[in-house]
Amino acid sequence: MKTSKISKITRYAVSAATLLLFGFMSPSADAGENGSAFGSTLKFSAGIVSGFLIHEGSHEVAARLTNTDMHWERGTLLQPMSFSHSADTNWKGFVINSAGFISQAAGAEIILQCDKIDKNDAYVRGMMAWNILNPIFYSLDYWFIHSTNKRNGNGAQGDLEGIELRTNKATADAFALSMSAIAVFQGYRFLKTQSWAPDWIKENFHNINLAPLPSGGLKIEYKFVF
Repeated sequence: MKTSKISKITRYAVSAATLLLFGFMSPSADAGENGSAFGSTLKFSAGIVSGFLIHEGSHEVAARLTNTDMHWERGTLLQPMSFSHSADTNWKGFVINSAGFISQAAGAEIILQCDKIDKNDAYVRGMMAWNILNPIFYSLDYWFIHSTNKRNGNGAQGDLEGIELRTNKATADAFALSMSAIAVFQGYRFLKTQSWAPDWIKENFHNINLAPLPSGGLKIEYKFVF
């Protein structure tokens, strides 16, 4: 892929991420602690950091469950933490590399399913912003940008690149597509719970569902009633 095309994809990705982040964050400023926009912003940021730590911590948990040695290192600006492991089977390697995204999807689903969790809380919005954006833009990086996901000698940098190394390209593509589809579906459902969302989003004349395919994978179904 040409450099100019990659740069254009990067600009679009950053712009979309910024718009969505501000979309989640700015309405919560009215409901911050003690009515403070600063307090609300802190809670939103704490939610993002918590989501990030849960993602990374899940890799460590998976490594311990599979009795695999893992080493953590300081990463880059886009990937503050990186790890390497010595899984003795490809299945263990897949489990360790996929654990972060699976924990995100599970965490987001718990938030969506639990009625006692305030979906309009700034902290919850921050966690959901991370859970929704990270799989999508991580997949875009794996497919097009190759900033976080790339080969590093005989090893791999990035969760999806690590999955490809331990399995194959088709498996990594299917996993990335599935995680991105789940994130989009969860993001849509979360958006419908927001107090600032327009009425046409909240109405029931349209709906999005995920449906399994007989050959494996998922398809997104959009229903519009008119």
